[in-house]
Amino acid sequence: MNSLIIAANLTKRTIGNWKGMLLYIFMPALAVSLIIGLLGSGGQQAVAIYYVNADEGAAGAHMIRELSRNAKYELTEAGDADKLKQAVIGRKAAAAFVIPSGYTAALLAGKTDIPKIRHYELTMSEGSYSLRIALDQMTGRIRSSAELLTSAGAGGREAAFARMLEETEKHRITYTLTDYGWYENPALALATGIMILFIMALIGHSVAVIVEDRRQHTMMRMYAAPVRASEIALGNFLGSFLVGLLQIVIVLAFTRFALGFDYGLSFGSHLLVMLAFLFAVLGIASTIAGLVRHSENIGALQSMISTPMCMLGGCFWPVSIMPEFMQKVASFVPQSWVMDAVKRLATGQGISDLALHFVVLLLFGFVLGGFGAAVLGPASQESG
Repeated sequence: MNSLIIAANLTKRTIGNWKGMLLYIFMPALAVSLIIGLLGSGGQQAVAIYYVNADEGAAGAHMIRELSRNAKYELTEAGDADKLKQAVIGRKAAAAFVIPSGYTAALLAGKTDIPKIRHYELTMSEGSYSLRIALDQMTGRIRSSAELLTSAGAGGREAAFARMLEETEKHRITYTLTDYGWYENPALALATGIMILFIMALIGHSVAVIVEDRRQHTMMRMYAAPVRASEIALGNFLGSFLVGLLQIVIVLAFTRFALGFDYGLSFGSHLLVMLAFLFAVLGIASTIAGLVRHSENIGALQSMISTPMCMLGGCFWPVSIMPEFMQKVASFVPQSWVMDAVKRLATGQGISDLALHFVVLLLFGFVLGGFGAAVLGPASQESG
C-alpha cells in the first residue's frame, strides 16, 4: 500500500502538469510521427501519372485500361502535351506518357517505323521507373499480337485486334504475390530509436526526483517513517514504470491507428518488447539514483550515459556498420537487444524466438534494480 502511494505521488510529480505531459507523453508521439512522416508511412501510395492518348485505335485504349487497373498508379488525363509537361515540371505527376496518333494503325499496317510512346519524368523514382517497365512490356506484347495478325493475312484486322486485346484484359492466368516479411520497414529502426531516447529520458527524471527528495530532506523523513526501504524503492520503480507504460502505449497507438503506420509486427508483441526494455531502463535508473548524491551531476547523466548507450545500441545507425569490437560492446547495453528484438519480430519471428532477448532485458532490470534498491537511501550529509 505504501508503495502505491509513493508511485501515485511520483506519477503526479512527473505528468501532473502540462510541462510533464508535453515532455513525457506528447513529445514522444510527435517526434516519432515526424520520423514516420519523413521516411514514409509504410503503406503503398498511388503514384500520380499524367497521360495523353492521341491514338484512335484499340491499342491506346487498351494500355490506359490496363494501367488504370494497377493500384500503384493514379492516372489523370491531360488536355494536351504542354499541360502534361507542366504537370511533370510542377511535380504534380511523378511521370507522364503520350501515346501518339496513328499508333494502332501503324501496328496493323506492319510498318517498321512505328511511332514511339513518349515517356516524361523530371527525376527518376521507383514509380516512374516501374511505369517505364510497364509501358515497355505492354508495347512489346501489343506489337507481337499485331504481328501475328499481319502474318496471318486475315481480313478485319482492327476488329480481330480489338478482340485479342479484350481477351488479354480478362487475365485468365493470375498470380499471387507473397510477402515473406524478410525485410523490415525502413522507418522502423529510426522510429524505435526515437522511442528509446524518450524512454531513456525517464532515467534522468527518476534520478532528479530522488536527488531532489534528498536535497529537500524528504527521503530522510520517509526512511524515518514506518516504511520499509523496499517499499520506497518499489514505489519509485512503479511510478516511473507507469509513466513509461503510458508513454509507450500512446506513441504506439497514435502512430498505428491515427497515422496508419505499419510497423510490421503486432501491437501486443511490440508493446511487450518495449515494456521489457522499460523494465531494464528503470533498473539502470535505480542504480544511478542510488549512487548520484548531488543535483549538479544530473546534467552530465544524459551526455555520459543515455546518449552513448543509444549510440552503441543502434538507435541512430545499424550496429552492423560499427567496428567489430564495438559490436561486441553493444551486447552490454539493453538498447541493442530491444532493437534486434523489434527487427526480428518485423521480419516474421515470434515472441517464442526472442527468449534470450527477454532474459537479458529482465536480468538488466532485476540485477541493477536490486543493486539500486540496496544502495538507495538518504545521504549521510544532505546537500542543501
